[in-house]
Amino acid sequence: MPESVLQLIEQLDLQKALLMISVLIVFALIINNIFRSLRLKKRLMSNFAQAAMQESVNPEKMLEPHFGSEATHFDQQTARGQSENSQSSTQNLANLPVGNVSLVPFIEDENPEEQFNSRMDPNIDCVVALKFSLLIHGQEVIEKMSHWPINPTYRIVCEGLSEKDNHPIWESTQTDHAYSELQLSIQLANRRGPINKEDLAEFVGFASQLAQDFDAEIDLPPIPQVLSQAQDLDQFAVQSDIQLSFNIVPNMISWSTKDVKAVLIKNGFSLSRDGLFFNYVLNNRIIFKAQIPGVNLLTDDLQILRVKSVLFALDVPLVPQEFNPFSKMFESSKLIAEELDGRVLDDNGQVLELSSIDLIVAQLHPIYAMMEERQIPAGSPSAARLFS
Repeated sequence: MPESVLQLIEQLDLQKALLMISVLIVFALIINNIFRSLRLKKRLMSNFAQAAMQESVNPEKMLEPHFGSEATHFDQQTARGQSENSQSSTQNLANLPVGNVSLVPFIEDENPEEQFNSRMDPNIDCVVALKFSLLIHGQEVIEKMSHWPINPTYRIVCEGLSEKDNHPIWESTQTDHAYSELQLSIQLANRRGPINKEDLAEFVGFASQLAQDFDAEIDLPPIPQVLSQAQDLDQFAVQSDIQLSFNIVPNMISWSTKDVKAVLIKNGFSLSRDGLFFNYVLNNRIIFKAQIPGVNLLTDDLQILRVKSVLFALDVPLVPQEFNPFSKMFESSKLIAEELDGRVLDDNGQVLELSSIDLIVAQLHPIYAMMEERQIPAGSPSAARLFS
């Protein structure tokens, strides 16, 4: 047999061998990925099965925090019930295990002004930690997360641990930075209610897939614990979700809309962008609002409209206690009523006296104390997210 033919046969045999080896490698990788996915799925299903079993054994009545179209007047009996329940509610959350996840990035910096203010709060968020064996570029993380569906109900945040001047710092993920760790969070409750199993499972699934894509070590808090924390957080929100309101009405028949607008602006109010509210702003923060019911100050004809009442409303969880907002709202409304020749009335149509204001302020103290104890003080960023 010619030597050239023998060389051709040897080359063909070598190509076949290389092809078989490549097929075996690809097949092994496929089998490995299948087993990893099955293990992950089995782990998640086990956690959710435990959660379902806990709920069937010990069901809890769910109450949805809500924010109606009109603010409701503070009820004395409700405040008394809230103060009685606050201690047990806080203790329930305090007894929950926090697992092995480092939930609050701690940054030691000589200059406090340069410290990073995390947008995560373990008091209202579920936090998942990812640790990488090699540095991962932020661009890669952002590209992966860009395919995640946007959750309109529960906010998702991603922050990374980067190096700056040989010091590790936490920051919002940047395209041109590299990270050794990531923390992902999803908010557990808001005024629509607590997070449900489906939304939580979707978040955990995407976080787990991200860990698999980057071959990262992932720390997941126990799913039953997260669902329990969400329910407890919702109960706390219901107890703390207080809106206070009263009206000023004219002593005569009605007021001119233009006169009411002028007096409100003169006393420190500014018209909202939609023209529906007047905001009382102090230190760049909205403290309370005034509204002429049924009137849009930007689109309606103010020449012909008459005003029979002005509603003043305070959203208690959204304003810090140190502003003393309810007393300030009463003082402002009383001054405006005097300028317009009117009077301040409660929801029952009774003249609101200073003694009643002092009583309500005293009844608010347990609410503020409960929020402080839960580390979600009134007016804080976490309170703003929870009561949204």
